[in-house]
Amino acid sequence: MHEAFLLYRAAAASEGDVWTVGLGVHGEPYAGHFNGQTWTGHTPLGASTGPSTLLDVAATGGGRAVFVGHDGSGPLVLEGDTRQFNRVAVPGTEQHNGVLRAVSSTQDGSLFAAGDRYLADAPYPQPMIVQRIGGAWQVAALPSTPSTQLTGVWARSSTDAWAVGTQDYDTAPKPVILHWDGRTWQRLAGPASAGRAYAVAGDANGNVWISGTNPIPPYIEYPGTLLLRFTGGRWSVEYGPKVGGGDPHLDALANVPGSSSFWGSGAASRNGLGIAGVIERTR
Repeated sequence: MHEAFLLYRAAAASEGDVWTVGLGVHGEPYAGHFNGQTWTGHTPLGASTGPSTLLDVAATGGGRAVFVGHDGSGPLVLEGDTRQFNRVAVPGTEQHNGVLRAVSSTQDGSLFAAGDRYLADAPYPQPMIVQRIGGAWQVAALPSTPSTQLTGVWARSSTDAWAVGTQDYDTAPKPVILHWDGRTWQRLAGPASAGRAYAVAGDANGNVWISGTNPIPPYIEYPGTLLLRFTGGRWSVEYGPKVGGGDPHLDALANVPGSSSFWGSGAASRNGLGIAGVIERTR
């Protein structure tokens, strides 16, 4: 049994098939699995404490999962179960310094992972999405959106996927929202022109929620957690409560299966006296 020191993300295929990723007690990449009764800890890359990190996981069923992160120089994708973990080669990522920060799987077996990479000697990152739809992994063609880091991805099917992040390089931060329709990725104009987008999740009823922060000019006041909702082809904006006078941000969202309710988790500064964990739920 390997113990975790820090956990980043969790994903569940069912109540008896749950995975989480993070760091072990010695700084090694860690993966934990829950079978409905007990947790087991694993070191997918061995006991090495090198530069590799696992940042997110998608539980794909049957005790299997896909893990993403970086290996110190490039994007990292692993597939495995509690017995064996294998590194997956993604053509087109070998020559670029980059990272995959989020991954999502669908019921039809498709996989989408989002992050960013540096091309040549560019001083800012370019968004990056790798996907597997009915075959091998490949790097997706994206609209030009320089100085962007993607931090969230969610997919309903092989023809409906979302990725979010922030464009921020010598300018005021701007949310970036990308959508995949089965043929191309397109950037959507959301209802917030300034701020950051962190996470995205949807449900079976057509709702999509995006969490972030939205500063009010002159960009020093935040009205609370920014929540963007897309349903029926329309956007709406809502704000979560402040926490201890601080401005919370949610960097993870999850739908309650069989409902249109969502949970979010993140953090907030409590009157400048430290960081507090935050959990919010839609009504």
